[in-house]
Amino acid sequence: MTPRPWLPKAVIGSLAVVAGITYGLDGGGPQVQAARHATGSILQILAPLVAGLGCLAAARAYARGDRERAVWMTGSWATLAWAGGRAIFTGYEWIGGRALPFPSLADGFFVAFFVLLGVALWMEVRLVWSVVERSVRRNLTVYGALAWAFVLTTVLVSVAQSQASALEKALAAFYPAAAALLVPAGLVPAAGFRGGTSAYPWLAVAMAAVCLTAASLLHLAVHRADALWVAGFVFLAVGGFWQRAALEEA
Repeated sequence: MTPRPWLPKAVIGSLAVVAGITYGLDGGGPQVQAARHATGSILQILAPLVAGLGCLAAARAYARGDRERAVWMTGSWATLAWAGGRAIFTGYEWIGGRALPFPSLADGFFVAFFVLLGVALWMEVRLVWSVVERSVRRNLTVYGALAWAFVLTTVLVSVAQSQASALEKALAAFYPAAAALLVPAGLVPAAGFRGGTSAYPWLAVAMAAVCLTAASLLHLAVHRADALWVAGFVFLAVGGFWQRAALEEA
């Protein structure tokens, strides 16, 4: 995994434990709640950075010029974009003392994250498409299209009833719809590598996409949906470091 294989596990485990405490506990006085809010804001920046390190670790396991290296490097750039957006969001909140308006500059970074991660998964799908059984490809395409249509319809019904601007509605629909497309895109390489250890990192990537989809759908209504963003990046970090470990053990 790395010269010190325990380190990624320790970092990811610590991140998960702190997130569980931060988002799983209720109560406490104003100071406790303020500390919990501050910790949650920091987690929203740290989690994508750790995921980026996982993607980078996987990329560096491949030789220069290898297309798999490009896939994981693009994934690391995506996570860096998200961390940048969250840093803007948090800085505005802490320095300005109020929530960042929607949409804002941070949304540009968030959109870049989904676009870059989508590009990374599209490159991987193209690499493994021919080795995936035709029936599996068909099923993933059908189920993926149905899930995407369901998510998009759910969001459109919700935003159509709001008084938001056209841009706000477009972004509100884009985030969950884009995340939903990443789920089958992560399952395709998992199916392509089925039977080998490289399938598991891609299952983790698909689980990351599931968490990001749920977070995109719930973040306006459920405060603890923030935990889903962290969970998504934890799974992405697991996928990257796991891929590195699988290659080193091969």
